Amino acid sequence: MPRSKNKRKKSASAAAPTLDLRTLEAMLSQIGHFESDDALDAAQAIVFDAWEARDRRRRIALAKEALALSPLCADAHLLLAEEAETPDEAIALCREAVQAGERALGTAAFEDDVGDFWGLIETRPYMRARHTLAIALWQAGERDEAVIHYQDMLRLNPDDNQGIRYLLLDALLELGRDDEAGELLERYDEGSAAWAWSKTLLSFRREGDCAASREALARAIEANRHVPAYLFGRKKLPRTLPDYIGWGDQNEAVSYVYDAAGAWAAAAGALAWAQAVAGGKPARAPQERDLQQMQLDIAETVRPGLDQIDDAVLALLLLGRHNGDRVWKAFDWNAMDRLHRKGYISDPVGKAKSVVLTEEGLQKAERLFKELFPKAASHYP
Repeated sequence: MPRSKNKRKKSASAAAPTLDLRTLEAMLSQIGHFESDDALDAAQAIVFDAWEARDRRRRIALAKEALALSPLCADAHLLLAEEAETPDEAIALCREAVQAGERALGTAAFEDDVGDFWGLIETRPYMRARHTLAIALWQAGERDEAVIHYQDMLRLNPDDNQGIRYLLLDALLELGRDDEAGELLERYDEGSAAWAWSKTLLSFRREGDCAASREALARAIEANRHVPAYLFGRKKLPRTLPDYIGWGDQNEAVSYVYDAAGAWAAAAGALAWAQAVAGGKPARAPQERDLQQMQLDIAETVRPGLDQIDDAVLALLLLGRHNGDRVWKAFDWNAMDRLHRKGYISDPVGKAKSVVLTEEGLQKAERLFKELFPKAASHYP
């Protein structure tokens, strides 16, 4: 399950404060010296406000407001893609974002500025859109097209501020495109866990169990000794992915295994070989697992399902029950909106401070409350 990897740089401290890079970009755009379109500038300013909005409806409204000013605002299209209901809708909106970014930049930028994309502030909306589109395509199974986007993004921005090389490397290894993976490893030679462990995997894919692959594995363990525990299943991946990583630390191991698990599972015998050579008693007998099932297992471990969140919110709504089937709507707006779409509550949009539980919603809420909060069920609601 690929994801954005723009946090690969070594962190100075595990407790480093979160830096909102898009807010910083908004500040930089105010002092930039490139020529721009007034309508597009105004639309982008609205997008900066949308990035700060916590409410889903507010973000969507601001994105549409921005597009009304300038349909060339790629980030506004991208905001709508991030709020899409289905993968197909998200991909379609991402394509619109890429097309808008291309038109905003003009054909000359793709000739004159190759190699400097991302370094030029005005190119970033386009690069963000293409990045998000590539990830969406990969997750939808359109993997060859995703790889094409990754490769071309590195052509436009070889300094790779977005961490595209990590996504591309995992993709090439999972698809068995070993020669291209080898070229990429040589082009960006670095000391990260991703590079060391990917070199190990590539060596095994090419030569099997031999002195070279064993030496590569030893170097990979030296680069990050925490990877084997997560890769071989002795430790579970945390439910949330780290915001920052440092080379050699556990956060880097978690990030690497989450992204590269598919590539390791796709190489027959690789996991069992690495575990046997690395040593250590496994928590369970090593086994080759189906690639798709392994990715689903990891996704379930890393991200709590929205349905679970919605169930908890629906149950907790009963604590504010009043006037029959009315409940206070003092919960996350995104969750309330999903509950409405599922038919459990009335539309939460409006000035009223409460919503009405439907008959189905009330029955499910009462059942969930007893299941999730058995000790409190005798007292509430």
